[in-house]
Amino acid sequence: MAVEITTIQREELLRKADVLRQYEIYGYQVAYYLLENETLATKATTQALIELLKDEDFFHQTQSLQKQKTKQVFIMQSLLIKSLVLQQTSYTE
Repeated sequence: MAVEITTIQREELLRKADVLRQYEIYGYQVAYYLLENETLATKATTQALIELLKDEDFFHQTQSLQKQKTKQVFIMQSLLIKSLVLQQTSYTE
């Protein structure tokens, strides 16, 4: 079953992708700084971008507020992943 996307929906997704692309490298840098691991930082980046994509208000904020929100979401996702890794290593010991 194919899902058809209207031209308006497609344009909106492309607009959101453009906005998120502006913060992708910055967010990855935040995640890598906290996690010190490329694989984990990539996972945190993916999760953070998905969370931001779901936040409709994010796309209507100023760049300054978007950057603040980006930092918060990337930090939160990085800490969640770090927590999961620590839980897994404590179970295996």
